[in-house]
Amino acid sequence: MKKSAKNYFYKKMPDENFFVDIFEKNHYSLGTDLKAHWHEHIQFFYFTKGQALLRCNSNKIEALANDIIIINSNELHSIENSSDDLNYYVIRIDLSFIFSNQIDSCQTKFLAPLASNLILFKNLVRNNKEALKCINEIIKEYFSKEIGFELAIKSHILNLLVLLLRNYVAKIFTPKQFNLKVERLNQFRYILNYIDGNFTEKITVNELANLFHVSNYHFCRLFKETTGKTVIEYINELRIKKATLLLKESSLSITEIALTCGFNDANYFSRIFKKNKNINPSKFKKQLRQLKT
Repeated sequence: MKKSAKNYFYKKMPDENFFVDIFEKNHYSLGTDLKAHWHEHIQFFYFTKGQALLRCNSNKIEALANDIIIINSNELHSIENSSDDLNYYVIRIDLSFIFSNQIDSCQTKFLAPLASNLILFKNLVRNNKEALKCINEIIKEYFSKEIGFELAIKSHILNLLVLLLRNYVAKIFTPKQFNLKVERLNQFRYILNYIDGNFTEKITVNELANLFHVSNYHFCRLFKETTGKTVIEYINELRIKKATLLLKESSLSITEIALTCGFNDANYFSRIFKKNKNINPSKFKKQLRQLKT
């Protein structure tokens, strides 16, 4: 999936005077937890139990317990639960809250570029005791709210940023490079909206490339770089999500569901469904019936 206005997500901080928000999430069923979306805040997912598949732009990450996943500002991401007991914390940070009125070298060299998305971190932090300690202290201070917790959280965030800057920088953009990146993402808005509104119909690469005014080859390369998926993979994923819903909620046959979701061949639909869900649609539907009885 690509970044667009349609999958932009904005959520106010619960305390407008303190730009950190932390909440815990639990999930007990397989499947999509968070649909692909993006936002300005840098975000940390701290997994304490279970396994999940995350997509961060073109990166695919199998997250395990004690993993920290960094979602950079403006980074398209989604989460799919891979276990029957998933637990994780979400830590949202507006980096501008640590700016000071007195501009210094720390702000100029590090904080401003981070807040402006000119420095990107690697998404996965694994087996790092220092990072885990920072995250756990931030969570502890946030929920205990003892006197001075704001200062404590700020200090732990700064410590965490130092650790990430020294060990987990993925890319540093110049302002020009960043603007080009944003411009390209914005150009995909119409394409994403078009696919989201027409995925049950026949959509060809040539059709999308013409809408984007580039060659088929160039369009496919840009699409894969932006979403981490080919055009066909992306469209089929949308179709499988709709098919899964119909299998759960409708009395349509497998063939009828395949046709309704944009698949012209029921056998091809079954192969794609099994590839995505590790079970064929007939068995999936049968299991659902058994659960209801």
